[in-house]
Amino acid sequence: MAGTGTAGRKYSERESRMIRRIRSIYEFISIPFVAVFLLYNRRIDPGYGLTFRKKLRLVFRMYRNTRRIETGTSYRAHVAMAAKILEIAPAVEGAIVECGAWKGGTSANLSLVADLTGRTLIVYDSFEGLPPPTEGDRWAHGLATGAFRGELEVVRDNITKGGVIEICDLRKGWFSDSLPSHEEPIVACYFDVDYQQSLHECVLHLWPHLTKSGYMFIDEYTRLDYCGLFFSERWWRDYFDRPPPGLMGAGTGVAVGHFFLGPQRDQAPIQAPNSAAYTRKDFYGAWDFFPDEEPSVRPGGGAGGATGPDGWTPTSVSIAEKAARKRARNAAKRAKDKGSE
Repeated sequence: MAGTGTAGRKYSERESRMIRRIRSIYEFISIPFVAVFLLYNRRIDPGYGLTFRKKLRLVFRMYRNTRRIETGTSYRAHVAMAAKILEIAPAVEGAIVECGAWKGGTSANLSLVADLTGRTLIVYDSFEGLPPPTEGDRWAHGLATGAFRGELEVVRDNITKGGVIEICDLRKGWFSDSLPSHEEPIVACYFDVDYQQSLHECVLHLWPHLTKSGYMFIDEYTRLDYCGLFFSERWWRDYFDRPPPGLMGAGTGVAVGHFFLGPQRDQAPIQAPNSAAYTRKDFYGAWDFFPDEEPSVRPGGGAGGATGPDGWTPTSVSIAEKAARKRARNAAKRAKDKGSE
């Protein structure tokens, strides 16, 4: 099956095979670099006793699972989530939650992290594929109903083969039925849910259970109207009477091989946001899905420009003071070099 390139040009079958081969090679050779860039991090709690060898083994197992189990997410994203979860102290009570399992590839990898941290992995899914569309949901379509179906036993078998099924709790049902009864505290949750209605349900019902420094990851970050939910003052005021939390990864740059988990103030020294961001005139990035109202008329165009604050990280050190410190360091280095001559 041929792919599509710039301006709709179709790749030949030979070009498509070459692209897949290059991606496969890159995924494999990136393993040690991923282990270093994402897991060489002093914020990882020492209570987990992770040596670099154990970290490298975790990364390799995650890579291997994504090769053996069909998944729409790179193992690098799974390692990035692991890096954040490992920063949370073992004494903090809470489960890891996944909404939207498909075939269980991400579930298997998250179960490895749950096992390392002594936590439970709770997986919510209909195990019947995507639900019927809700009126007003711009991304839902009747033809997609049942897509990305992974039967319960298939997901269970895949986790058993690649992860740790013993610490998993698989909860079957549509999100609107299953999530309102969630009770456990959550240290991290991951959503791969495709539809606005589903993302709305996940955030609405699980946000209250996040621990003070708990993490919420989403797969649909390329749809900036989905990112817009996390910047929507109206949505967070109406449902939680608080300001929107924002979203790292929306506006921090197009991925070009560098790694940056943020926040910038206390980032690991080996990480860097070396990338670029872009928008387009016909993009649309405002969250406007409110299921209690009649659907509004929306402007045309696809997912796009982020709304909300720029995400500038405040600091107590002025730019002038930083420059003065840098000049002083350079002067000291020059004096040291001159003295050694």
